[in-house]
Amino acid sequence: MLWQTVASIGVLGVSLLWAGEPAGAAGRADGRAPQKPPAERAGARELHPDLFTKTIQKYLEGEWSGRVQGVHVALLEPSEPVKIPSGVVELRVAPSSFEEGLGRRLFHVTVMADGKAWTTVDALADVAAMVDVVVPNRYLKSEELIDAGDLTTQRIKVYDLNHPYLTDREDAVGKSAARPLQADTPLRPTFLKTPLTIKKGDRVLIEAKRGGLSIQTSGVTRSSGHIGQSIMVANLDSGRELRAKIVAPGLVQVEF
Repeated sequence: MLWQTVASIGVLGVSLLWAGEPAGAAGRADGRAPQKPPAERAGARELHPDLFTKTIQKYLEGEWSGRVQGVHVALLEPSEPVKIPSGVVELRVAPSSFEEGLGRRLFHVTVMADGKAWTTVDALADVAAMVDVVVPNRYLKSEELIDAGDLTTQRIKVYDLNHPYLTDREDAVGKSAARPLQADTPLRPTFLKTPLTIKKGDRVLIEAKRGGLSIQTSGVTRSSGHIGQSIMVANLDSGRELRAKIVAPGLVQVEF
C-alpha cells in the first residue's frame, strides 16, 4: 500500500495522520527499492504555515461566534514549514487569560504528537474581522430622507470589534443624510441625523393658545427646526414675525 497523507481541520486545531506500508515490506514486485515513507522524504514531515493560519482562524471563529461574520488571519510567523515528529500530529491554540481584540497578535500554538505536547510555536498574525455593515445603494443628497429601499448590506474587513459602522438597517431608516453620501459608503451614526420637521420657507399653521381659547392663522417659517425647537415665523395676515415652538409637521404654537 502506498503512503498516504490525511489532513483534517477542527475547532481545536489541525490533525495530520500518516498511514504507512505494512511492516516488513522489503521490496516491490518490479525489483525496485520500496518507496520511502514520508518521514524519510525531504519535506514530508513538515507543517506548512497555512495550517497554522487555518488553526488560528478556526479558534477565533469559535471565540467570536455571533459577534462577527468571519475572521481573516494573515500569518507573519512562522513563514517557513515547521519540522514535526512521526505519528498523529495536532495543533492547539492556547487560550489567553484575557480577551484580546483584533490587529497584530501573538498566538501560542502547541504541537501535539500522538496526544502529547511536543513543542510550542509562537505564531504572529494580523487579525481582522469580517462584518456586514449598512451602506446606501445609491447616491444620497444632504438632508435627503432615507427609507429601507435606499439601503443594503456589504461585508467589510475591520480591525476593531468596537467599530463605528451601522449593522442594522433600522438604525438608518427614517433618518436623513447629514452630508452627501456616495453609494456603498459604510454608514456611521455621524453620517445621519434626525430629519428636519419644518424647513425654512415652509407654510405652517400658527396656533395661539391660552387656557381653552385657541386662535389659528397661516404663516411662513424663517428658519428650520425639529419638534420642540423654537423658530421665527412670519404671520401672513399681519406680516409680524414672532417666535413659535414646533409641535408637529406644519404646526407651530405661540403663547399670548
